[in-house]
Amino acid sequence: MVVDGNDNIWVANFAGRAVSQFCGSRAVACRPGTATGAPISPDVTGYGLDGLVRNTGITIDQAGNVWVANSWKQIPIQTNPGGSEMVAFVGAAAPVVP
Repeated sequence: MVVDGNDNIWVANFAGRAVSQFCGSRAVACRPGTATGAPISPDVTGYGLDGLVRNTGITIDQAGNVWVANSWKQIPIQTNPGGSEMVAFVGAAAPVVP
């Protein structure tokens, strides 16, 4: 999990094949009528794509890019040690200021 510059929460779903975004502690930064903890991303699917599987980490940079550690490999799961890919959702989040 990671918090963006608007205090919204982003979650990398290991088995859900997606990244989810939730309204954080500042409801004023969320969509009108959205309460703290409510999904901002599509509430059933999140933000996903076919190659996004087994997400093991997530971070947001100072430009608002969401980076996801994607551990998918196209081999049988019994012998799958995990992958080494990164997926970027460019400009998807409010920038994080250190």
